[in-house]
Amino acid sequence: MKTLGILLLLGALGLGATWMSGGFEGEAGDAERPSDGLFQVKRGVLNVTLTENGTLVAQKSNKISSDTDRGAKITWLIDEGSEVQEGDVVCRLDTSDLEDRVEQLELDINQANANLKTANTNLEIQLTDNIAEIEKAEIALVKAQNEEERYTDGDAPKERRNLEVAIKEAQTNFTRAKKRFEDSQLLMEKEYINRSQFEEDEIAFERNTVQLEGAKRDLELFEQYNFPMTVTERSAAVRDGERNLETAKKRAESNTLQKEVAVDEYTTRLNKLRDQRDEAVEQIGKMTLVSTAPGIVIYGDPSRRWRSSDEIRVGADIWGDQVVATIPDLRVMQVNLRVHEADIGKLAKQQKAKITLDTYPGVVFDGEVTNIGNIAGGDNPWERNPEVKKFDVEVTLTGGLSEQQIRPGVSAKVEVFIDRKDDVLFVPIQCVVLEEGRHMVYVMEPSGLIAPRDVQPGIGNEVYVEILDGLEPGDRVLLYNPNVPSGSTTDSEAVDSEESDASEAASAPASKPPRGGRGKQPGAKP
Repeated sequence: MKTLGILLLLGALGLGATWMSGGFEGEAGDAERPSDGLFQVKRGVLNVTLTENGTLVAQKSNKISSDTDRGAKITWLIDEGSEVQEGDVVCRLDTSDLEDRVEQLELDINQANANLKTANTNLEIQLTDNIAEIEKAEIALVKAQNEEERYTDGDAPKERRNLEVAIKEAQTNFTRAKKRFEDSQLLMEKEYINRSQFEEDEIAFERNTVQLEGAKRDLELFEQYNFPMTVTERSAAVRDGERNLETAKKRAESNTLQKEVAVDEYTTRLNKLRDQRDEAVEQIGKMTLVSTAPGIVIYGDPSRRWRSSDEIRVGADIWGDQVVATIPDLRVMQVNLRVHEADIGKLAKQQKAKITLDTYPGVVFDGEVTNIGNIAGGDNPWERNPEVKKFDVEVTLTGGLSEQQIRPGVSAKVEVFIDRKDDVLFVPIQCVVLEEGRHMVYVMEPSGLIAPRDVQPGIGNEVYVEILDGLEPGDRVLLYNPNVPSGSTTDSEAVDSEESDASEAASAPASKPPRGGRGKQPGAKP
């Protein structure tokens, strides 16, 4: 029962009843329609249905977008409504900026590649120089170590030994010269030799004395000065060699690191430029939009009503996430509904439905409820009353589909079968009026007087409502509210403002009121 409260209000205002066939076999809609403004209460079968208007859409649609992170201008676009196959071009976007970027990136890549080759060559040269410098420093160190070892273990002992030998030779010569000089003195005293020979022996003695003293002095100088100074020089040379080797290694490491950093920098830049080039090439590929499935082309995204398909045209700018075209799968179609919160509890999945399309009069499709939203949406700016909460409901067509017969986007009316009530009392929905929170009907008494009577309404559909208490078969009730002057009107906004409260009151059975009339009508007898 759709917004029973509104219909009750309309009945109270005396507006004409809307008679319609529910479309399900055997329902109360086939009952006799009176022409005298009265309805005779009877028992029968009441089919409870819910009727809503919606939009026919494909259950599955392939949305076509460039999927890029930038905007672009449409340069070519297939005609809307065209049939396409998978892989067919749907739209082409302007790629001139991207092509210029790819060209510039290619130049930058060539330059970066040349810089990288130079950096690699410099690194190889540096590695070779490092080996040479380190080898040179190692050789110098080994030489200094060998010279130190040769002096301390070879030259110095040899020199010391030579000095010692020289002292011994000088000592021997001194002893001989002294002996000869002493003998020459005795012989001279006895005049066995002449003065000249004596003087020669004396000079020889003095010479050997000086030589012996010189040899001893040479050994003393060697021990005190020459040997320590030479050892110090050789040790200093070794230490210099060690420091030079360490410096050569550090310098080699530092220079190598600098060259490696340069190689890494150019490698990183080259890879970055290549990635940018590849990304730009990929973006160019995405600028040609192709169909991912067969179907017909619809501009834009039909599910986003706030975005006009007029935005999709040659020369228009679009963004990467903007849907350029939608290609629905026409094999499975559904109607999207928005159902009032007062009626959503009546719906359940797999309920049967009848669907009619305004564009195909007389054609009725079978369907069933396939999805019911869990969260009400009241923030739709296109709703007439955005404060009213409505749920999204999907009704899928189950037969009679033909690609040549229906197209998505057309208006559809869906009548969902809710329940079947056998052998119940029912009256047209406009017979029941709501006054001061009480449900009542106006009964034509046998005397001809009109008397109000409280009733307890039950479940209903678009046309009839079940009466649980307050009426009997054969009672005749008015199809209008006699308290409302004929032809009176009311502000439509007042009806809209009470839509929610009236619907909630109609969706729940009223409490059982007392039987009988509650007052006299104008002109009625006591």
